[in-house]
Amino acid sequence: MRIPGGTGPAVWAAPAVPPACTAGNLGVWVNVSSLSGAAGTYYYALEFTNTSSHACRTFGYPGVSATGINLNQLGDAAGRSPVYKAAWVTIPAGGTAHVLFGYGAAEVDTSGCKPAYASLLRVYPPNENGSDVTFFSLPVCTLKHHTYLFVSVVRPGTNI
Repeated sequence: MRIPGGTGPAVWAAPAVPPACTAGNLGVWVNVSSLSGAAGTYYYALEFTNTSSHACRTFGYPGVSATGINLNQLGDAAGRSPVYKAAWVTIPAGGTAHVLFGYGAAEVDTSGCKPAYASLLRVYPPNENGSDVTFFSLPVCTLKHHTYLFVSVVRPGTNI
């Protein structure tokens, strides 16, 4: 962006960088209509909608875990799936970004992992300590060291 500068040489200013996206300005939801799968693993788009009045940006992997209705975590948090290279994603006000969210049903069904039913997903935006929750009922592993959930890095746009 060029800023007029009186009689001296032209002055250039970098465009303003949007603030980081936080749990307070993002709504999270699982796009169940995006379901795909193979070999006992189901994939959904986990969507992040910017509910604030300004753009925000994010980079990397979110934290995701399954919980009961009481918000107690059931089993391990989601593992990281490096299917995409991380890049800064700017989400405009009212806009949406997504991650690929994988659920290993075969791991839950066949590994003897003491399954239980989760009611919610707790989601931490990348590099943030605050979280949000979304309704999503699924059977889960309650034993440690049974990774059955996976997430990619945040990607621009919806995956609808």
